[in-house]
Amino acid sequence: MERLAAFSRGNKAKRMLRGLYHGKLIKYGNQISHSDRKTRRRWLPNAVTKELYSEILDERIRMRVVTNVLRSIDKYMGFDNYIIMTNPRYLEGIGMSLKMRMLDKLRSEPDLKPDDFLNVSPECWAYLEEFDQKQAVLEARAEEHRLKEQEKQIEREEQVAQWREDMMQAKEAGEELPPRPVEKKRKTAKDIHIERRLAARERRQNRKDNVTRIMNMKQEMKLRKQQQRADS
Repeated sequence: MERLAAFSRGNKAKRMLRGLYHGKLIKYGNQISHSDRKTRRRWLPNAVTKELYSEILDERIRMRVVTNVLRSIDKYMGFDNYIIMTNPRYLEGIGMSLKMRMLDKLRSEPDLKPDDFLNVSPECWAYLEEFDQKQAVLEARAEEHRLKEQEKQIEREEQVAQWREDMMQAKEAGEELPPRPVEKKRKTAKDIHIERRLAARERRQNRKDNVTRIMNMKQEMKLRKQQQRADS
């Protein structure tokens, strides 16, 4: 059987990259006895070794899977349907490798139809079309961003060249040297994260202030009604 390369994304255990765990992780906690004594323990995912058959790839693949994945395969009515239509965040490593291989085969062989398979849903072709459209949009955005960066780089180089020319002329004329053009610093991931945290904190504070203002208004209206009743 062909060895499939695992996609490494994030800080994941290697065993998760070699199997289908559907996001299941090791859980840690305490086992409490009748005397309220805590014993530290962990709960491992219920993983078993299974040999699954892919109709699109025409291969039998042996891997570790959790029982939740087996129930999901039955729900999707086929291993290929589960791999193709499941959210990529639940397919780490070998799952994403299989997904890309299946989509590449459906894309490279347009003669394939749902009638050619037993348990492959027509929704797989719809998913492929939607996937290609999203990829085209992302590639267009990446190309647009690349062109903008290229224009900015050309503009910066022209500014530096003009500054050098002005500086040479100022030296020859004995005048004051012009200031060097300042490049705008790019925001780092840390700066963006801090800005988002501050914006979220400001939104929370605004909601609290609004709630406090509404409660005060209700209290004032209640006191006003009580005062009117007392006067009448």
